Amino acid sequence: MNADRKLLKARADLLLRQPFFGSLCLRMVPHEDCTCNGTWTDGKTLAYNPHFVDRISHEELQGVLAHTVMHPACQHHKRRGNRDARLWNMACDYSINWILLEAGFTLPDGFMDDEKYHGKNAEEIFTDLTRNFDQAGNPEIGKQQDGPKRIDIEYEDGKGEGNDLEAGEDDERSPTGEDGESSTEGIDSEEIEDSEGETDEEQSADPGGTGEVRDADDAESGNGESGDETDKDWLQALAQAVNLARDCGDLPGGLERFVQTMLYPKVDWRELLDRFISARARNDYAWTPPSRRHLHLGMYLPSLSTEQLPEIVLAVDTSGSIAPDELDQFATELSSILETYETTVRVLWCDLEITGEQLFSRADLPLELQAAGGGGTDFRPVFKWIEQNYIDPACLVYLSDMECGQFPEHEPDYPVLWARTGGGGYSPPFGDMIDVC
Repeated sequence: MNADRKLLKARADLLLRQPFFGSLCLRMVPHEDCTCNGTWTDGKTLAYNPHFVDRISHEELQGVLAHTVMHPACQHHKRRGNRDARLWNMACDYSINWILLEAGFTLPDGFMDDEKYHGKNAEEIFTDLTRNFDQAGNPEIGKQQDGPKRIDIEYEDGKGEGNDLEAGEDDERSPTGEDGESSTEGIDSEEIEDSEGETDEEQSADPGGTGEVRDADDAESGNGESGDETDKDWLQALAQAVNLARDCGDLPGGLERFVQTMLYPKVDWRELLDRFISARARNDYAWTPPSRRHLHLGMYLPSLSTEQLPEIVLAVDTSGSIAPDELDQFATELSSILETYETTVRVLWCDLEITGEQLFSRADLPLELQAAGGGGTDFRPVFKWIEQNYIDPACLVYLSDMECGQFPEHEPDYPVLWARTGGGGYSPPFGDMIDVC
């Protein structure tokens, strides 16, 4: 079987066996590259050396594909900055390989895994790895180990495992410069023209041999920094892949935690709610009193009198998943918003349909939310109700456990914030999400 057909079969089997990884893999365009040692990606391209593909098993190839797509899923192609490309790849490998092993993948010999790095991000691991380099920039190396080759640095506490591979060599011995692009320095020209997939690993920017990450193609020349802080297309693809995987079965625990970290970083939900709603406030100005900042110049200008906020719609999932104390917490935060802004809050209670409606203003403080309804969950009726009643809200806040995949087909014109309880459920196809806990 030639490399192209073998790669095609591996991608198809990956989609059937692990739909999360398979759906992400289909986002990238395969490209044959005989100058690389194995595979690499910049978030758009899935480049591969056909000799490398022919040499590894079908199971190992699926593991390499899953490993390679995890790099852009983790935004590794956007986060390197001016860090050493080879050491950055090592750190990225340590941050994701344990997740792949937990998910049941087989990786080629030489993959990097160390329990001390489980659950840590690439930046933390990179910092720890750099502590093990001497003043000349050379790492301390352990002894060759029997069995599957693992390329680890011997740590200062003496607990690391490793072999005589000198990770993090100078640029003279590395095929990548700071910009992450291939370099021919120090490598035989015939090998560059058609590498057999067995280039000296000391020279490779992928010392683990499981798939290299290169900077996104919008990186600024010379320093590896990307033009955007995040690749929003990949974050959206990540959310879609999660929903697909959940429809087919549960995600492995490590992968579940990874997704939560990438899509929903831990910030106090009260701060996020206040920040989300405050961004929709409109300033209102009045001539009495005038702005004191300009009086000494003889200029009479209006001053800021109040901050006004158009109507907020709060939708509450009444399927029985929202506990009374969670409802009380949310009522307290909404009361604070009504104290700050001259606005109204329209509460829609919904399960499979709209089961109740309440309208609150500052005169109704403090808010007391009383659930109405119960049963199943469908998110679509709320959006349909807003449209049919010609409501133009400043934003919609939807309080739910997200244990429902019935979302509207189209994103509305107004901002949507999903306030999730319980920490599980589906990822929304649009809007922002915070965890209420």
